[in-house]
Amino acid sequence: MRLPQALLTCLLGCLLIACAAVGDSATPAPLTPPPPPPPAATYVYAGTVERNQLVASRITGISYPYHVYLPEGYASSGRRYPVIYATDGQWSFRSFSRMLDQRRKAAILISIEQGGPNRREVDYAPEGAPAYARFLREELAPQVEAHYRTTGPRTFVGTSYGALLGAVLLSHEDAHQPFFSNYLLFDGSFWALTDTNLHDEAVRFAANPRLPVKLILTTANAPGNADDVMAFEARYKSRAYDGLVIQRKDFNLAHNDVGRPSFEWAIDLID
Repeated sequence: MRLPQALLTCLLGCLLIACAAVGDSATPAPLTPPPPPPPAATYVYAGTVERNQLVASRITGISYPYHVYLPEGYASSGRRYPVIYATDGQWSFRSFSRMLDQRRKAAILISIEQGGPNRREVDYAPEGAPAYARFLREELAPQVEAHYRTTGPRTFVGTSYGALLGAVLLSHEDAHQPFFSNYLLFDGSFWALTDTNLHDEAVRFAANPRLPVKLILTTANAPGNADDVMAFEARYKSRAYDGLVIQRKDFNLAHNDVGRPSFEWAIDLID
């Protein structure tokens, strides 16, 4: 049966009105995006930070970025400050600089990056350490100490392979005026020391038993290089070096986690 056109029009109008009503009640209000989380608090230094300095080494053929922390009041004090040279600056600068700043430690921090992917495995290892030692003494330190107001003593900081480098440097230190007066070596990879390195240290001791240096060691025990660090400590203690002071602290931490708490402990032990 065919409905009259007027009736069809009426029925269609009613249907559209009903659908509109249902649609209005079922459609949710537009979603408002939640506010973004507040940004992480930015640390405000009392001292001054100078990032991304560069030193190009003719000795190693590598350009090394480094970062500088200057203590509070450096610009106006006119004072000279001891310098801390830390390896692996690509990882350590942020935490080390903040710790110095929070303690108002009157020292300059120079954090040297490794200078390229895995370059630390060359420069910090026994084979590359002699050239890198020359770079530190003949190129980086003169550049830093000509630009900033510095004074002795110098401090060397290394973790893992960086501490291995420190062990090589220590075995060649001058008996009367050491280049680094403090060695902060954290869970050192001393297992990589070669027979040549051990021989060099023995020859150094035989030539002159004087070593006016503070050697600060830490171990990581969960797991880490604890046995190698304690053997390294025992070898130096057995020599009875004149002027050598050794302190060690053990941390129940994994190897990769030991650098920061080690530095936090050690910086209170140096001048």
